[in-house]
Amino acid sequence: MRPVVSIVGKAGAGKTILIERLVTEFKQRGYRIATVKHSQHNIEIDQPGKDSYRFAQVGSDAVVISSPNKLAFIKGVDHNPGLEEVLSLIGDDFDLVLTEGFRHEEVPKIEVHRRELGGELLCPPEELWAIASDEPLDLNVNQLPLNDTREIADFIERNVPFIWEEGTSLSINGKSIFINPFVQDIIARTAVAIASTLKGVGEIRSLDISVRRKL
Repeated sequence: MRPVVSIVGKAGAGKTILIERLVTEFKQRGYRIATVKHSQHNIEIDQPGKDSYRFAQVGSDAVVISSPNKLAFIKGVDHNPGLEEVLSLIGDDFDLVLTEGFRHEEVPKIEVHRRELGGELLCPPEELWAIASDEPLDLNVNQLPLNDTREIADFIERNVPFIWEEGTSLSINGKSIFINPFVQDIIARTAVAIASTLKGVGEIRSLDISVRRKL
């Protein structure tokens, strides 16, 4: 799993605002940041009349929009994708992924808490990495001042490995599969050795292989 921190909390707690502030802070520190928003509702991000919308309407299962300054990927799904599946689309070009939501995933979570929304938290305290709150709470959880972006960023920086750990991962049908270090090494050495023989391949820092089978 890539370095991920999920910002969770009740509606209106200020999750999006906190993520915006953290992105700004981490960018100033020189980090490459990706953000992921999880919604429980169906969404439409394309506009009727646009070429990409027309492609989707006639049955294209995925639409990619490419321009000199942006690349957008739109794909229809028949399930609610888990975080690992979403991260596989992002790639390895980022030091940290900040997500809004995904509170049921097993990743470090910081819950945003505001006094006016009541004392009950959205997540059980034992599932939380920290709480960013505008009031002190009588809980045995790391508590951070909600309005101090730098302190929250410092906490994340101290506790998240921003440098990707070397290793090999395996995902089957969108689900991450555990493989022990010995098997990881065999897969990595074999894949890199084969790829290195191909024409035009330089230094290999990362390698992704996708296999599809027709059933």
